Amino acid sequence: MGAGPSPSTAVPVADLVRLCAVDDELFSRVFFPNAVRKTSPAYSRDVWNRLNNPAKRLVNLRIFRGGSKTTRLRLFTAKRIAYGLSYTILYVGASEAHAIRSLQWLKSRIEPSLDSTGQRRLPLFASVFDLRKGRKWEETQFEVFHGTDQRPIWVLGVGITGNIRGINFDDYRPDLIVLDDIVTDENAATEDQREKLTTLVLGAVKNSLSPASDAPNAKMVMLQTPLHSKDVSGLAAKDPSWDTAVYPCWTPETALDPDIDNQISAWEEQFPTKDLRKDKLNAVAQNRLSIFAREMECRLVSPEVRDFRPEWLQFYDTDPRSLRGTFVLSIDPVPPPSAIRLREHRFEGLDFEAHTVWCRNSSGYYLVDCRTNRGHDPGWSVATALSLAQEWRVARIIVETVAYQKVLKWHLEKEMTRRKTFFVVKPFDDKRSKYNRITSVFGTLAPQQLVFVRKQHAAFIEQFEEYHGGDHDDVLDASATALSDLVSPYMELGSDEYYLLDGDIPRFEAVRSCP
Repeated sequence: MGAGPSPSTAVPVADLVRLCAVDDELFSRVFFPNAVRKTSPAYSRDVWNRLNNPAKRLVNLRIFRGGSKTTRLRLFTAKRIAYGLSYTILYVGASEAHAIRSLQWLKSRIEPSLDSTGQRRLPLFASVFDLRKGRKWEETQFEVFHGTDQRPIWVLGVGITGNIRGINFDDYRPDLIVLDDIVTDENAATEDQREKLTTLVLGAVKNSLSPASDAPNAKMVMLQTPLHSKDVSGLAAKDPSWDTAVYPCWTPETALDPDIDNQISAWEEQFPTKDLRKDKLNAVAQNRLSIFAREMECRLVSPEVRDFRPEWLQFYDTDPRSLRGTFVLSIDPVPPPSAIRLREHRFEGLDFEAHTVWCRNSSGYYLVDCRTNRGHDPGWSVATALSLAQEWRVARIIVETVAYQKVLKWHLEKEMTRRKTFFVVKPFDDKRSKYNRITSVFGTLAPQQLVFVRKQHAAFIEQFEEYHGGDHDDVLDASATALSDLVSPYMELGSDEYYLLDGDIPRFEAVRSCP
């Protein structure tokens, strides 16, 4: 990709300035080609729209690690300077050194430098927008004069731990406050540190922003990779006065897909899909999935609210085809869209259908296969179910006997009749809530080290480790149904081992077989 047109050969400077005023990508590529060498990610335009929206004074964007937060903020600040939208800018980094690097980046685009002939020349950015160095030109602060305007533009850079209360320049309060990834592992480590930072940002820093009556375009922006559900970005996300958006490493359409093989990178050139998928699978294998979810998917689940512990899961490496025992297939289907959705052609946000195959033997319960698909597709449901049933020679197919599940059972039986291939389709009637069913089964079996999975079963592992009764638990729900069927009263596991029911909850107990 090129650096953009040259104003001297492509279009008149005045026209270029007008075009760049409404096209942020053009502005970035013309004046800062080294900073935007790669194709911008699809989410870039939405980020720019939120940053530029004059109706939103407070903007909180949660972006994955490596998602170009710092570059985006530098470009945004440069544009505010170029078009005279800000005169008093407070740039806050995780440390003073972090802020200084961004200030140095801005200064280098304004001050003259020697060309190959030894002549002092202004950078294109400074030349086109008539920007000149002011009297102050220091590491942590500088002033810039813009065109014929006699009022300088002040830029001050500080670390979040520095003195940032009561800042003003020539009696003007900041009309742009930039918070660049200020939450770190260190200042988010304890409740006391998180509360201290939150009080500072949402109190002193926010209140130092120039009022709209003095500066209609005043804005405070915070770009952050979320580190804790109660860090300052997380709390701002719950405040309706902040315009909050989340940008994970996956495209919006695939971010919630439980099958890693279906997830697509939101920035293919910078983070190729195949590499992201590999990184996620490696995180699963190393029991670091929660870190990947936090850093790259912007998903946080506090350990204290999780229902299950990651260390409860047992892993096996053998080929599932070598397992001996009872195999069952369980389906968590997706009902058809509502009449309103069909009428309005709204199909976004549909759940995922999950098919899981589990094996029970004398050692425990083994997940052997898992398939998922988004939305309602009876053809996929029937074809996948019968394919899995044949492949694993399942003893039965478990389908709930409520609502659409009854229809699915009918579809399965009709197709089996057509194929002349028959499996037992067992209705599953459980009056408990989904949450109670999932926690009863896995909360009993997993702590006893009886639940076995392979590292390839990332969808199940992810939902198990993060489960706290929320959405997107399709694989876990299908699995709970399978295990609820396999854990039956007095169902024999070996020569003298049985599962008994303790009320509704399965309880493992060794029992002497009757002669």
